[in-house]
Amino acid sequence: MKYFLKQTLLVFFTLSASVLSAQSIRFKSDFEDGKSSSTFKFETDSFSGSFSASNTTFTLKIKNSSDSQWSFTEIQLVDYSNKAVSLCTDNEVVVDPGETKRITYTSCSGDRGLFRLKNSYPSKATFKEDAFFLRGKEWTLTLGGETFTFYTDI
Repeated sequence: MKYFLKQTLLVFFTLSASVLSAQSIRFKSDFEDGKSSSTFKFETDSFSGSFSASNTTFTLKIKNSSDSQWSFTEIQLVDYSNKAVSLCTDNEVVVDPGETKRITYTSCSGDRGLFRLKNSYPSKATFKEDAFFLRGKEWTLTLGGETFTFYTDI
């Protein structure tokens, strides 16, 4: 009986944690592209890298391929209507030439999550209903003065 109770509690807590946890956002490089991915790869003249995101965090892996150092603490995601979402990290990030860094950002306004979503959802279905507007939405990200465009999906 104890073993069954432990198993039941373990399953319950695992399901509860997964339901209340962050929900993954998917990305694609072109509006017409039917295939989306949870990781978006990019390359500009000065850097290359990838990012992934949920409704609570934006994880950027970036390599500085330029000859100059650059630094920042806040980046902005701008949608097609020119509304910006500011993303912050705890400390200033300095990326030297040839260096690769992994940086985690959160929403600068603590009351909302990323991409204008809530910080948590009671179920995946609720998340999908709330995130419906993200399908095919165009975003621009500016890093170190260089800009690139991507599209969100769920």
